[in-house]
Amino acid sequence: MDNTRSDTSRIKIMIAENQVIILHSLVSLIESLGDFEITGTASDGYELLKKLEGTKPDVILLDIIKPGLTGIEVARIIDEKMPWVKVISLSRHNHPSFIKEMLKHGVKGFLSKNCTVEELHEGIKRVYNGKTYFCSLCSRVILHDYASEPVEGAADFRTITPREIEIIGYLSDGYSTKEISNKLFISDKTVERHKSNLLKKMQLRNTAQLIKVAVENGLLIH
Repeated sequence: MDNTRSDTSRIKIMIAENQVIILHSLVSLIESLGDFEITGTASDGYELLKKLEGTKPDVILLDIIKPGLTGIEVARIIDEKMPWVKVISLSRHNHPSFIKEMLKHGVKGFLSKNCTVEELHEGIKRVYNGKTYFCSLCSRVILHDYASEPVEGAADFRTITPREIEIIGYLSDGYSTKEISNKLFISDKTVERHKSNLLKKMQLRNTAQLIKVAVENGLLIH
């Protein structure tokens, strides 16, 4: 049975990438996944903004585009003029200051160019559905930055692992233990153990408190 979406239900994607080989590879890879339709490509920020005048993608995969406008500048313009378009940063640049600046300008997804195909697929779908997504590498980068200076009297977030951040993310999106175990290819017991460890580390009583504290401290950004 063919599980490929029909043309009308595919998520429409535009890619902004200035390296031709990477751009062509991305187009081929994303088209092969079946859920997506490439509506256009651009090699610099000005070209992207011009094409957006006549094309309405659901999601933009955006690199730091030079020469010309940077990814941050493009994200700011899109956020101001076309806030309904969802933007994912796909870049080898994953410094915390860059991620934070992109978040300020409405970027909802962060994928390293070293991310897995599964992360690329999952990231596009989650951002399209209104969620925020960090690949495992970007998650570790932002977690380390937020945890580097723990607040006096608060739980020490430096002990929280990238896997535990993934667990919190899925919990915040309403996934059950069984659904999380299927997503991460681990057992239900392992998921429950992660949840228990998180509650102990953060000195909390339940999942609702866990999600609230995670959002308040920048571990999750919705």
